[in-house]
Amino acid sequence: MLRRPRRAVSEPGIVLLVASDPLVIAATRDAAQRMAGPPPVLVTTAAEALSHMVGPGDAPRHLVVESGAGSSALLSAARDPFNGTGVVIVSRPGLAPPAGLREVPAEPAQLAAALADGQARGTPPGDAAALATGLARGEITVRFQPMVRLADRRLVMVEALARWERPGAALGANAFVPLAERAGLAGLLTLAVARRAMRELAANRAGRRIRLSFNIPLAELVRPDLPARLLRLAAEAGLAPADLLLELTESTQVRDRALLRRALYRLDRAGFGVLLDDLALDDGRGFLLDLPFAGVKLDRQLVVAMPQERRARAEVERIVRHARRRGMVVIAEGVTDTHVWRAVAAAGCDLAQGFGVGRPLPPAALPAWIAAWSAAAMPERQGQAA
Repeated sequence: MLRRPRRAVSEPGIVLLVASDPLVIAATRDAAQRMAGPPPVLVTTAAEALSHMVGPGDAPRHLVVESGAGSSALLSAARDPFNGTGVVIVSRPGLAPPAGLREVPAEPAQLAAALADGQARGTPPGDAAALATGLARGEITVRFQPMVRLADRRLVMVEALARWERPGAALGANAFVPLAERAGLAGLLTLAVARRAMRELAANRAGRRIRLSFNIPLAELVRPDLPARLLRLAAEAGLAPADLLLELTESTQVRDRALLRRALYRLDRAGFGVLLDDLALDDGRGFLLDLPFAGVKLDRQLVVAMPQERRARAEVERIVRHARRRGMVVIAEGVTDTHVWRAVAAAGCDLAQGFGVGRPLPPAALPAWIAAWSAAAMPERQGQAA
């Protein structure tokens, strides 16, 4: 089960509040009323707030933290420009504001305006020259999205999702990966993401056996020198090739199946597995399932349709049967709630990924996500929610 044993904070307009000062609490309640939203959800510790910020499910819409009440981990998560939460620090006399976060006094009108402003910020686009400069400067970062085993809910892998954190702007992958491919920067971007993700996993997995996957376009996957490059990066990070999986994106049509087959065997000999990413209903790439992939990832739209659509369930069951015969793992993306979890488990999928499991999070927040996931309700046993 994915249900959290606590009050949901992802409803529209919800304000999550970390405070003990009655003036701050009263000002936040007044600000929530001015925003025509429900009363704020008061939590007593920064650890509990962090659990809401990075745990399974949607992020809180707003976070208000009394100055001095936020832990370093919570403030780090609050600074993440991709967290989806409007964050404001309420100032208190004698306490210096934390760097990189907006601070306002305990005054309802200013607090409501600051929260509204935090949700309205836009992100300017980039261009090829700026991306090339950003690659050289190390502006490409990653977020980790967890994948758990359906059989026992255990974290077994994270997918590294690329982010471009420019001065004054932050871009998700959809805003710059196509740009990189058009500008001939896909190879540099792939290696930048792989290098950053490997370092982050090595630094944040705390002795756990967690594998890492990351996207790679077809043109880079078939390069003969790719295994050697990845081996060097893995060695630098202290990872083994078996810790890594490559996800072949659907951005380029496969025209030479023999060339792809040779690339897959070449990577397999070096110890790297490759996943076929985003397999959808009526996907024209179904013929690729006979190639030596390590596994397949199901498209989120196909997965989300399973509880209601028999055709979607039948397609997933067919893919699972084929994967079993070939020794491939099946990963369901887009697992958003308990109904989807049950459907993919019943179909025989191996791993689950999606907002119901965990949102993309800063690598340093991985331990906090693990704690939040462990505290969530356990899977059903013998028809009862544990």
